[in-house]
Amino acid sequence: MKPAIFLLVLIFVSTTAIADEIHGKVYRWDTLEPVKAVVSIKNGIEQKMVAENGSYSFEVEPGEYTIIARSGNLFAIENVTVKGRVTFDIIIFPELEIVEPPEMPEIEELSEEDYSWLAVGLSLTGILVIFALKRKFRTEKSEEIEVLPEDLRKVLELIKAEGGRITQKELRRKLGFSEAKLSLIIADLERRGLIEKVKKGRGNIIFLKTP
Repeated sequence: MKPAIFLLVLIFVSTTAIADEIHGKVYRWDTLEPVKAVVSIKNGIEQKMVAENGSYSFEVEPGEYTIIARSGNLFAIENVTVKGRVTFDIIIFPELEIVEPPEMPEIEELSEEDYSWLAVGLSLTGILVIFALKRKFRTEKSEEIEVLPEDLRKVLELIKAEGGRITQKELRRKLGFSEAKLSLIIADLERRGLIEKVKKGRGNIIFLKTP
């Protein structure tokens, strides 16, 4: 009986060892503080949990997964590969509003001699629309920079003061931030298109992007 019991235990241990784990925290984009959120992970089968203090954890089979986090109007969706024990932090941003294109006015039938005026009118309309969209984009971009959280502004100001480039190690030393917090800030600024991170040797160099 003892060999049989040992075999059953061995089978049970090997079966339970198949499941890997993904865990991490959910942070707000504007404060980089942990936030309560609903987190789900799926790859055919979906698992879901409430991250009360921002912390979440799932046991899953090794493979490719989509992980989604939501808190109010803040949202994030990421793809992640799970193999072993994986730490994966998530930053949630406001959901983008989808602007529907304006309805085109009905065009009455025109005679052949009116077609040239129609083409000119449509061209002018297209130019005006492109100009308005570019202006709106520049305005939104400047407003986004103005409402940056204080920690993100500190990082940008320091990079600018250093001539537009600085190593990540030196940046951390001068600001006194933890490695995890600085990594999150740099990732956030990269997503906004404000900086560029370049790998060099065993460290990173952070460049300030010029508008």
